[in-house]
Formats: sequence, structure tokens, C-alpha cells
Amino acid sequence: MKKLMETKPILHAVIWIIIYIVTVNVGDALSEMTGVGANTVTGTMLIALSIVLALYLKKNKKFDTYGIKGITKADFRKTLFYVPLILLAFMQYTAGINIELSITEIAAACFLMIGVGFIEEVVFRGFLFQGIHAKSANRAILISGITFGIGHIVNLLRGYAYMEQMEQIIVAVGIGITLSLLVAITKSIVPGILFHIVFNIGGTITKQDASQQIYMMIAIVIISAFYATYLYRYVYSICATLQCEEVTPVK
Repeated sequence: MKKLMETKPILHAVIWIIIYIVTVNVGDALSEMTGVGANTVTGTMLIALSIVLALYLKKNKKFDTYGIKGITKADFRKTLFYVPLILLAFMQYTAGINIELSITEIAAACFLMIGVGFIEEVVFRGFLFQGIHAKSANRAILISGITFGIGHIVNLLRGYAYMEQMEQIIVAVGIGITLSLLVAITKSIVPGILFHIVFNIGGTITKQDASQQIYMMIAIVIISAFYATYLYRYVYSICATLQCEEVTPVK
């Protein structure tokens, strides 16, 4: 895998995406077989996969390469770019926590989303983004973001309704592109991991009212669109200063 990481980074990313999808589906299948909650079984498997992934990166000394690093003092100004993420992350919590969920169910959901947040950010904003970025910043931003969104279609296998799935894909594409832009600017995926975890937990443990969810989706998409446009212009301004050719300005 190390050789593949260096010589065929995109294929390397795809393999990890497949490993992730297979892990989720195996976890769900085991949940049905054992009668134990899917969040508990699949969550345990994803935490295990997260540990394997972290050890894999550590062994190959690739934490910095794929953006698993803190924000330095020199980069502190860039952290202001994450302010809108705070709004996006906590919007869903305004609906209130679903009181029908037990403490155990909430804990299991949090457990699952920690694994999901870490793995998806490393795979999509780490492996896939960096693999494409070497050739084109534009493609890295768009492909990693869109692939991330469309990849959520596998949730149909988890019992999601068609409309619910479409809403999730639309939101995921918008957020995916936004997070990719942030990585292009800050070179760190750590804030994205934290956002991803908090955002996903909010979508799992809060009250799920159909009409409210539609309004929430519209709000998230609008905020993401304006936010992404601003970030893209910033990326272009940096690239223009460095005389890059792979990024074109937004008209």
C-alpha cells in the first residue's frame, strides 16, 4: 500500500473508500444478525478502522502530508475561515435533542460519528484531495467534494428513504466542496474532522421534523454556496500571487 500511496495516489484513495464502505456494510449486517444496535456494532468497527488508519499514517510518516496537524501561529489568521463552520455545525441542534433517545443510544451515535468523521475526512480531504491536487487544484476541490457527497448514496442500503437520501447528498456535496476549499487554504483537515463529527452527531440525535429538515437543508446549502464562493476567490487570489495556472477565478 505504501508504494501505491506514492505512485498511484488516486487508486490508493479509492481502495480506502472501498474499505470504508465494506466496513460499514459488514457492521450493519452483523448488527442484523446479532440484534445489537447498528450504531454500536458499526461504530465499534469504524473506531477500529480509524485506529488502523491512524497507525498506517504514523508508520508511513504521512500525518502532515494529509493534513493531520495543528494550526500554527503563522496560520492563526486562517482559522477565521472556520467561523461559518461553527454556524453550520450547530444549526441542527436548534431543533432540540430527541428526548426519545436513551443515553446509551446517544452515546452509540456519538461513537459511530467519531469514526465516520475521522475516516471520511482522511480519505476524501486527505488521500483523494492530495492525490488529485498535485495535478489540478480545481479538480481536487470539485472531485473530492462531489465524490464525498455522491458517496452518501450507499446509505440507501441502510434503510434511508429516497428523498431523505437526496437531501443528504445535496448537503454533503455543498459541505464537501467547502471543506476541500478550507484544506486548500489551511493545509489542515483537523478542523474539518471536528466539524464533521459535531455536524453528524447533530443530524443523528436531534428531533427529525420533515418540514424543518427541508428548511434546514436550504439554509445549509445557501450558507455553503456563499461560503464556498468566498473561499474559492481566496484560493484563486493566492494562486494568482504564486503564478499558479491550475485554478481559474469564479466569474
